[in-house]
Amino acid sequence: MKVFATDLDGTLVHNKKVTETDREAIAAFQKENLFGVCTGRPLSCLYDVEGIPFDFYIMCTGALLLDKDRHVIEEHLLDKELVRDIYNHYRDYSNIIVQTESESHFYFTEFIDFPTFTMIKDFEEIKDSKFYGISLVFDTNEEAATFVSDVHDRYPMVSGYQNTNVIDIVSKGISKGTGVKAIKKHFNADKMLGIGDSYNDLPLFKASDYSFTFHSSPDSLKKEVNDVVSSVSEAINKVL
Repeated sequence: MKVFATDLDGTLVHNKKVTETDREAIAAFQKENLFGVCTGRPLSCLYDVEGIPFDFYIMCTGALLLDKDRHVIEEHLLDKELVRDIYNHYRDYSNIIVQTESESHFYFTEFIDFPTFTMIKDFEEIKDSKFYGISLVFDTNEEAATFVSDVHDRYPMVSGYQNTNVIDIVSKGISKGTGVKAIKKHFNADKMLGIGDSYNDLPLFKASDYSFTFHSSPDSLKKEVNDVVSSVSEAINKVL
């Protein structure tokens, strides 16, 4: 049995949509194998893929793993005081997403056109939540890149991953890679496959038995995968 994990934004989801070709390929793959998501998004941000019956969910950059019924397989929480400190320190430099257990609220410090969006002005508004991750959203990819080392120097107890203009922060050592390893073990799979398009997918590539990225991905990512494709459906067809 093969297990295939896909990133969402820029990989399976483009302009808030999944192509019919990709949907059909996923359904064909799932006849004898398992297919799921591996994303930096929190649980509340799945509105554009709700119609796809995924077999598992790796959310919040590997901090939350769920089965097909969204029951917890594994979770790695951040300490509330740590999240508060990160929030307060970087609030002057970036907009901030706070990733919690909520399936209905997407917490962000700036307005965004998202169905489950809830704006927060202060961390105290959500202090009683469970925290899986916190993301720093900068204006450009270059600005985000300059802050990655600062995050690690200031907070050695976390891991931060650049995802275009965003830095996704989770518990130390947790990544999309630890997520797919746990999923492979959970399902006792023969082969783990992975596909993504950005720098935070590097741990996913390294932990997969066979990995894909896109012709449009940065050249540095193409060097880290087994194959380069134009779509998720093309990748699936290559392994069926």
